[in-house]
Amino acid sequence: MQDKILEIVVYLMNQLTDHQGTIGNIDEMSADLRSMGFTDSEISSAYNWLLQHFEDYPDSFSFSEKKISRRSVRILSEAERGVISPEAFGYLLQLRQLNLLTPEQMEMILDRCALFVNDPIDIGEMKILASVAMFDTGSSEFPYAVWAGDPDSEPIN
Repeated sequence: MQDKILEIVVYLMNQLTDHQGTIGNIDEMSADLRSMGFTDSEISSAYNWLLQHFEDYPDSFSFSEKKISRRSVRILSEAERGVISPEAFGYLLQLRQLNLLTPEQMEMILDRCALFVNDPIDIGEMKILASVAMFDTGSSEFPYAVWAGDPDSEPIN
């Protein structure tokens, strides 16, 4: 369900960006989202997350056309290109550009991708990894920890 909420949040952020921070009729937008196959629960969760995110990080959103960005661009290493599809990386860059991910969250996701060495991460898998990073409400004691093997084992940082 988190990946569907992420899709709605991306849709809403694109709408906000396209309209420089204003959003049209919420009822109409909700109807559009329902017609795309999203449930009321998913739509409500996405709105709630977005409102909470705006409240917690008001400076992370700027919709001015004249804003000049001096943000750096993350380039994948050769090893990372071997485990992340171009589409998946493009999606991750879109989330970062929309300020839905912090640089730290983006790096955490890229680190987790390095654990998958068999096949390149596709966009569906990237949505799952991004959802976990964005919507994680678990303990912050080990925010970048990865558990290997037994879930009761010690975290590996």
